[in-house]
Amino acid sequence: MEENNILTNLPVDVLELMILNRLPLKDWLGLRATCRSCRKTVSNFIENKRCCHLPELPLVFLKSKKSRFLYSLGTKSVHRIRTPQLGRNNRCLGSVEGWLIVGDLSEKGFAKIFFSNPMNDVRITIPSKLHLPPSAQCDGKLHVSKMVASSKPNFDGSDCYLVGLLGDDCHIAIYKLFDKSWIIVEPDKDSRTYFIDLEIIGTQLYVCDGSSDSILVYDLKDSINGPPKAKVLIELPEIMPQESSIISNQGNIFLAKDEVLRELYLIYMLSNGEVKNQHVVFDHLKTPTSFVKPPQINIFEVFKLDTDKDSIGWQNVKLEDRVSFVSSYKSMVMSRDVLNCNKELRIGGNNIYFAVTFPCPINPWSGLEVGMFCLTDSSIKYFPVETSKQGDVPYPLWDGDNRDWSHYHKH
Repeated sequence: MEENNILTNLPVDVLELMILNRLPLKDWLGLRATCRSCRKTVSNFIENKRCCHLPELPLVFLKSKKSRFLYSLGTKSVHRIRTPQLGRNNRCLGSVEGWLIVGDLSEKGFAKIFFSNPMNDVRITIPSKLHLPPSAQCDGKLHVSKMVASSKPNFDGSDCYLVGLLGDDCHIAIYKLFDKSWIIVEPDKDSRTYFIDLEIIGTQLYVCDGSSDSILVYDLKDSINGPPKAKVLIELPEIMPQESSIISNQGNIFLAKDEVLRELYLIYMLSNGEVKNQHVVFDHLKTPTSFVKPPQINIFEVFKLDTDKDSIGWQNVKLEDRVSFVSSYKSMVMSRDVLNCNKELRIGGNNIYFAVTFPCPINPWSGLEVGMFCLTDSSIKYFPVETSKQGDVPYPLWDGDNRDWSHYHKH
């Protein structure tokens, strides 16, 4: 009781500058639970951005039916977090600059979307419900497979676009913050559309289309007049033949962006394994629904979209002084110098950190894999993730802000 009184009576600036800036993430969570005053101070501190609200970047957010966790690469540890806004019918569909993009799927035929900050329980609800077409309401399918945003939710007048890939993998939903309704982009008639992944850079929406093996681009500014039209930007890059399989719908093809340099990357994750069940999309495209045992990851290939030339092309690249973080719900590329929170991460350029889940009915939790692939020597290092094995297998996504927060850390 006496310690609580001391914390309560401390001046706010002392608590922020002298204490919060020196605490790791797990102690922030503990301090918030101490008393109502500390909870308010820590939440305000995060909200006003006087310090990085995710001080141990990067983090993997894991959610099962019963538990929510943050796994920090900086500390190699799991932190259980209290997220009252994430109920049983809610799914994390993506993240942007430390905000989770969450879908409430409790109402049949609709999805209610909101932004959630897992550190201070701030919630920003999209006022318009997303009406789902019948094809995206099939049993066994997610209503919304994934969502990306052009920026965090803001109120400064700048545009913020939110784009979702629906559960049938051929419809796209577009929403501009403060607009009255969503815009649904339907596939062309008689076309066999199958979208794998999507990403936004500025107002350009890039979509990886597995049916045409190409990247499509939509200009989101055109959505003011109705659904924007797709343009075929470029075919997918070819990779060297290996004894591996590219599994489209399980996240083996990722679109990632460097937010600072506004560059688009395409990352292949090559793996092999014995498929238990699979879904035939087209003659040349089959997607597994479960495995006998989790596949073995063999290698990653990284390509950067080069737009400086007269003709747009792919460059097969190494990341050099950058690192990539890959998952089915969020992938990103950033300079290692941004990772000032951890010496091991800062010296580890040219690495890909992955967090994926392979469906494996016999031992579901064995399909959760978090690790690092080194592009220099093709070595793989797996990280242990000790979580409760109750309920369904968590689906991981990287959560973090792809900006340099070093000027917020005062010593």
